[in-house]
Amino acid sequence: MNALIMDAKPTRSRLSGALARALVPGLLLAAGLATTVLGFRWFLDANDAAVAYRSAPVCDTAEHTPGTDCVRRETGKVTNRYTVEGDGTTYLVTVARESGRGHRYEVNRDFYGAVKVGTDVDLTIYRGRVAEVSTQGERTGNAGTPWLSSLKVALLAGLGAALTIQGLAWSRAGGRAGSFAAAMGGFTAVSAMLGCLTLITMELPLAALLAVPVLGWLFMTAAATVIVRDGALP
Repeated sequence: MNALIMDAKPTRSRLSGALARALVPGLLLAAGLATTVLGFRWFLDANDAAVAYRSAPVCDTAEHTPGTDCVRRETGKVTNRYTVEGDGTTYLVTVARESGRGHRYEVNRDFYGAVKVGTDVDLTIYRGRVAEVSTQGERTGNAGTPWLSSLKVALLAGLGAALTIQGLAWSRAGGRAGSFAAAMGGFTAVSAMLGCLTLITMELPLAALLAVPVLGWLFMTAAATVIVRDGALP
C-alpha cells in the first residue's frame, strides 16, 4: 500500500510539471497575441482620427448637429513655394490663412505645379487646424504628427512580439529565450513607431494600411522564433 502511494506521488508530480510546461507558453502566447491585436486596434483608431474630417459635416449646415465635430471652409493664399532635393524632390508650399497665420505643407508635384505665389487655395479646418489644402482638383492632407498614438501602438506591438516569441519558443529554450525576446520586442517597438508615423500621414486605403504592419510584425516574430527554436542563441 505504501509503495502504491509512493508511486502515485511522482506520477502526480510529473503530471503537474507537464501541465505547467504546457500552460506557461500557452498563456504567454495568448497574452502576446491579445496585446498585439489591441495595438493594431489603436493603430486603426489613430488613423481614423487623422482622417475623420473627411466624413465630418460642414459647420452650421442642416447636416451638422450642434456640439459635434464639423469642418469649416476658408480661403488661403500661397505665400511661398520651393523644392528640396535629396533622395527625391520634396515639394513645399507656404499658405497663409485668413487669420494671417501661415504654415508650410508638403505637396505632390501636380499640386506644386498648379499654384504660384499669390494663388488662392481652399482650406478645410477641423478641430481648429488645417486638415486639408486643395486647389484645382489637387489636394494634400495635413494629418499632423501622431506622436502619442504612435508611441502607444509601438509599446503594444513590441510587448506583443516579445510575449509571442517567448510563448512559441518556450518548449525549446525555456527561460533562455527571455532576453532575446525582449530585445526583439524592443526592435519591433521602434519599427512600429516609425511605421505608424509614416503610414498614418500617408492616408492609405485600409487594405494597404493594415497589410504593411501586419506582415512586418509576422515576419519579425516568426524569424525570431525560428532563431530561438533552432538553437542559434548562445
